Amino acid sequence: MKILKKLMQKALEKAEGLKVEDFVVGMGLVGVKLSDGSAGVAYNLRSDLLGQCEEFSTTEGGYRLLLEPGMKAEDFIRAFESTNPIAKGLALATMNAIFNRGDFQEGDLLEYLEVKPGERVGMIGEIGPMILSLMENGNEVLVFERNPKRGELPDWAITTHLEGCDVVIISASSIVNWTIEWILDYVKTDRVAIVGPSAPLVEGVFPVRVIGGAVILDPDRMIKELSRAYGTSGIYRTKLAKKVNLVLRG
Repeated sequence: MKILKKLMQKALEKAEGLKVEDFVVGMGLVGVKLSDGSAGVAYNLRSDLLGQCEEFSTTEGGYRLLLEPGMKAEDFIRAFESTNPIAKGLALATMNAIFNRGDFQEGDLLEYLEVKPGERVGMIGEIGPMILSLMENGNEVLVFERNPKRGELPDWAITTHLEGCDVVIISASSIVNWTIEWILDYVKTDRVAIVGPSAPLVEGVFPVRVIGGAVILDPDRMIKELSRAYGTSGIYRTKLAKKVNLVLRG
């Protein structure tokens, strides 16, 4: 079974009886609150939007949103297969609300990867603070981006450059846009991490060493503040969420 199909299946197994009480589509993140009080967030794929006034609605059978509060969590999860980027983000946020609860390990994700000075680190998606830490550690960092800036590599360079990296760190936004499986095909090291608030903290799905994700601490305030354009930095700095790690193997 493909990785993301397996992710959906595991979420559906845990979603029985749950409904989506509320959700929000913010500038940087989307968020979902479930009927049991848990919550999750995911990256908003703004670059994939069409720039139209109506991005998340349909006129079939009258005007309605593609997903509505009060619907079953299963319906949101199944929307992960949608071509609509907002629906995909809300689907992953729903899965994160299901998975990202309980006890996880805290601390520096780079320590779990045992990054040594001088090693080459491949980073898919720019993660600014982590780049600074790696450069201070004496590491060469190759950053791959879909829309690269100066000093970054285009994402197609993954096919030629990623296999030469000693450590690979993958932004969890690659789960939202379904590129994660393609990226992992070019990884030639076992020191791999997925990181970001979009990351589902789930075992038995991703062939990586560690997953760094977010546990939402205040679901109601999260809904409110994401509507005011809070992003990844905002949810951590204002204690809406905390960073945690799921260590899958040492």
